[in-house]
Amino acid sequence: MIDDIYKRAKVLSKTCLKIALVLPTEIAMCNIVRGHLIERAADMAIKSKGLMATQNPDFFLKKLGDAKEATDGCQYWLELIKEENYLDSGIINPILEESVAISHLFAMAIQKVKPSY
Repeated sequence: MIDDIYKRAKVLSKTCLKIALVLPTEIAMCNIVRGHLIERAADMAIKSKGLMATQNPDFFLKKLGDAKEATDGCQYWLELIKEENYLDSGIINPILEESVAISHLFAMAIQKVKPSY
């Protein structure tokens, strides 16, 4: 399960990085959004990769929480892009849906690990 979440998070991260690159440069707010989306997308991939190496349940739970938080951050910036019509909703909607789905998977993993110790 974690391997699948990591792979999906990595694809989402790359997609968010590409979205950041195609945001309009002439809109000042897009320059702010671009920086934050890049930061959160990179965090998401890095933090979800950290899940692959840990055996300690406390550390694993912390990493899950960190990865979920980064995914939620990407989701926030994608929602802003959609709400402000910076890019076509046909492009953003599937990416936003995947972000929601991955966040949900992280939340389910947290709930699964939490009661086990």
